[in-house]
Amino acid sequence: MSAVLETPPAGPASWRHTFGAMPYLPVTLLAVAGHMMLFGMLTPVMAIYAQSFMVPDWQIGLMITVFAAGRLAADLPAGHAAARIGIRPLLGFGMLLCALGALMGALAPDYAMVLAGRTLQGIGSGLFLTTTMIYLAQKSDRRSRGKGMSLFQGATLAGAAFGPGLGGLSASLFGLSGPFYVAAAIGLLSGLLPLMLFNDAATGEDEAPHHAGRGMLPLLLILPFLCVLLANFGFFLTRTAGQWQMIPLLADQRLGIGPDQLGLAMSLSAVANLAALPAAAFLVDRAPRAAIIAFSLLATAAALAGIALAGSPAMLFAGMIAIGLATGIGGPAIGAYAVDVTPPGQQGPAMGLLRFAGDFGYLVGPLAIGALVDVTPIGYGGGLLVNAALLVGFGAVFVLAGRRLLARPHETSHPRNQETNDHD
Repeated sequence: MSAVLETPPAGPASWRHTFGAMPYLPVTLLAVAGHMMLFGMLTPVMAIYAQSFMVPDWQIGLMITVFAAGRLAADLPAGHAAARIGIRPLLGFGMLLCALGALMGALAPDYAMVLAGRTLQGIGSGLFLTTTMIYLAQKSDRRSRGKGMSLFQGATLAGAAFGPGLGGLSASLFGLSGPFYVAAAIGLLSGLLPLMLFNDAATGEDEAPHHAGRGMLPLLLILPFLCVLLANFGFFLTRTAGQWQMIPLLADQRLGIGPDQLGLAMSLSAVANLAALPAAAFLVDRAPRAAIIAFSLLATAAALAGIALAGSPAMLFAGMIAIGLATGIGGPAIGAYAVDVTPPGQQGPAMGLLRFAGDFGYLVGPLAIGALVDVTPIGYGGGLLVNAALLVGFGAVFVLAGRRLLARPHETSHPRNQETNDHD
C-alpha cells in the first residue's frame, strides 16, 4: 500500500474548530437525518403498497427505479445551480419536493401517480444531498474535512436506522398510506429547517471564485478525481447489487437464512458502519486518504468474497460486519479526498459528479450483475465475486496510480487552507 501514501496533513482540526467553521452544520445534519428517515419509513411498505394497486410484479420494482433515475437526473444540475441560486434555497426546495412526492403517494388514485411522486422524491433527494456535499466542501478545510464527512455519514445512518421502525408503526396505526403521510410531514419539517435557520450570506460561499463556466470536462481530466469517482461508483454498486440483491438471495438459497436472521445481519452491518465513524473521523484527518480508500475497497472486496464462499450463517454474519466496518472507514475518505483534489470554485460541479457516479452505480449495479447471473451459470455467489473483482480493480487503480494521487495541488492556494492549527 505504500504506493498510495501521501503527505499527512499538518494537524487535524479540533471539534470546536470544525463546528466554528461550519456554523450551520447542526441544522444540515438534522435535515440529513430527516431526509434518510423519510425514505427509510417507506421501505417496509413500498412493495405491499404497490400490490394494492393490482400491478404486475415487475412494476413493483419501478418504485425503486424511478427514484434512482430522478436522483441521477438531479445530481449534475444541482452542482451547477448551487453556485447561482445558493445553498439555502436548494436544501429547502429539495426536501420540499421529497415531501410533495410522499404526499402524492399517499393520495394517489392510481399507480402512475405513485411513480410520479417517487420520481419527484428522487429529484428532491438528488438536489438536497448534492447541495449538502457542496456545503461541506466549501466550508471545510483539509484538517476538518474528515470530521465533517464522518458527521454527514453518521446523520445518514441515524436517519436510516430509525426510519423503517417508524414506517412500520405508522402503517400499523394509519394503514398502508400512513407512512407516506408521516414521511411528508418529516420532509416538510426538514425542508423548513434550512429555509428558516440557514443563512447563505454567513456561509462564506463567495470566498473562492466560482468557475462554473469551466464545466465538468476539466474535472474529468484530473486523475485523482477520476479515481475517486470509480471508488464511489463501486461502493454504491456494492450496496444495491451486493448487499441488497445477491447476499439475500444467496442467504436464502444456500444457507437457508430467513428474513429475520438476514435482517439481523444487515442491522449488525449498519451498526458496524456507525461504529467505524469515530475511527474514520480520526484517520481521515491524519492518514493518507488515498491509502484509506484503497484499503476500504480491498477490505470490502475480501468481505464479499468471504460471503460468496460462506458455508455457514456465522461466516455470512462476519462478512456483513466486515462490510460495515470497511465502508464506514472508506465513505468519509472518499468525500474528503474528492474535495482535496478539486480546484477552488469547482466544488459544485465536483460534488454533482461524485453523487452522479454513486447513483449511477446504485442504478445499474443490480441490473448488470442480475443479468449476468441470469445468463451465466455463476450463481449468486459468482455475482458477489464479480462485485468483489470490480472493487479489487478499483483499488488497484489507486495502488498503480501511485504517487500521482499524492499532492493536493488545488488546495494549497485556497485562502481557507492557510489557517493555523487549532487544537484543544
